[in-house]
Amino acid sequence: MNDSGPLSPFDNGCLSYYFDDLSISDRETIAEDVSYTIDSDDSSCSRTACSSVFGSGPDELESETAMFSSCSGSITKSNECLIDIDKSVDSTCLNLGKTSECCLVTIGKSIQKNNYIGVKTFDRVSTRSIDNEDKVAGSTALILNCRPAQIPAKLPKEQLEHERLYEKILQNVKKNESEKAKKHKEYLKQKLKNEKQLANITQIWTQEIIPNWNQMCKTKKCRDLWWNGLPSSVRGKVWSLAIGNDLLINEELYKSCVSNSFNKFKDSEATMHCLECIHLDITRTFPHLGIFQQGGPYFDVLKRILSAYVCLRPDIGYIQGMCFIAAILLLNMEETKAFICLVNLMESPCLNAFYTVNQRLMTSYFTTYNDLLKHNLNKLNTHFNLIGLTSEMYLVDWIYSVFAKSMNLELASIIWDNFLRDNDEFLFRAALGILRSNESQLMQMDSITCAQYLTKLPESFTSNVLLKSITAIRMSIGKQSFNSLLVHNQVKSTQNSLV
Repeated sequence: MNDSGPLSPFDNGCLSYYFDDLSISDRETIAEDVSYTIDSDDSSCSRTACSSVFGSGPDELESETAMFSSCSGSITKSNECLIDIDKSVDSTCLNLGKTSECCLVTIGKSIQKNNYIGVKTFDRVSTRSIDNEDKVAGSTALILNCRPAQIPAKLPKEQLEHERLYEKILQNVKKNESEKAKKHKEYLKQKLKNEKQLANITQIWTQEIIPNWNQMCKTKKCRDLWWNGLPSSVRGKVWSLAIGNDLLINEELYKSCVSNSFNKFKDSEATMHCLECIHLDITRTFPHLGIFQQGGPYFDVLKRILSAYVCLRPDIGYIQGMCFIAAILLLNMEETKAFICLVNLMESPCLNAFYTVNQRLMTSYFTTYNDLLKHNLNKLNTHFNLIGLTSEMYLVDWIYSVFAKSMNLELASIIWDNFLRDNDEFLFRAALGILRSNESQLMQMDSITCAQYLTKLPESFTSNVLLKSITAIRMSIGKQSFNSLLVHNQVKSTQNSLV
């Protein structure tokens, strides 16, 4: 550094004290005059304080100068450090930001000020000096290698202690790497195990169950495999078999409905409004996939299926939620089969009651559900009553989309697997299972927060947790099963409507 001003703050993340290109004789003089040095290295934070020598002028120093410094290994902390050298005083002090440790350097006599012109670091291997901008000395170099000739060596005791600390650091690093490698190995092992298990299950479905569907679909082996979710490669085929085709819908009828829907939507304002609703809802269907939105590969396909259904069933028309049912079918099977399954699925008692807005039947379903809620989750039911949350506020949305709108696609697919396995009863069992899994959170919420939470369940909600909760739900009260409760409430609802 020249005499024109103080040093600028350090730009790099490690401090060292550097020297000018001194002559050999000057270096020897400096080395002899340095009486004592403590170089501390905090292994836990990678902090290193290095010895430094400064020239004070032509005259000899009258007394020893105490110099305190501290530095953090991070670049952010280093940038806070300021070095202020006052050439007019005999003692020099370095104050570096917020200090936690100090390095005490005792400076000897006879150091020429005009020999110090800048800030430099030393290459730990070749001992040549390099500008601070080109290289930053690390704590490992100070521990593992001998110091340059310009800096006094560590005391033997200190050297041994630093080597011990460094060995401890290396051992911790090796231990962490070993643990990571072990976890990765276990992950790969479990992944391989799951893949083999999936391959075996898929083979059972493709070779044993599907070819003999009518004989196998009700067996314990089939139902046990079915409960934990179907392999994605056979899901579409199993769904198609489980839904069936009692209405005898075929490809020719589908093409005819598609063709007629184009002409029909042009002739009527009501049907044009229906088409606008379909268009709007499709863009909201599984938006994270990006395949059903405008310009996506499945936008027109889903639009054709829904338009064809409206043409086939004008008495039902299009109702929000239907797009999710058609979309999840389309994700697992080709277009015509998706249409066939959609038409037949809409004839299931529960979906038909809700999509045709049959108030009497809907009331009987709600009443049955509320009875089971009170029977299984009495505390939560009491809490819902206190905050004014009715089952209609969240259950309608779940049923209209068969949960596809309210949870992640993977979990919704497993719900669908078991819905087609157990039919309408599973919809209400799954609803109660969701409440049971989230009971502790729901007990702390008000009605609006509860409704929002249940409308869109968190992504962290897993199938293992849900299926475990669903298993714990009892779908009977005393000797009355779900179906008998439903029939009883239907009769009761009919009698009330007559009165």
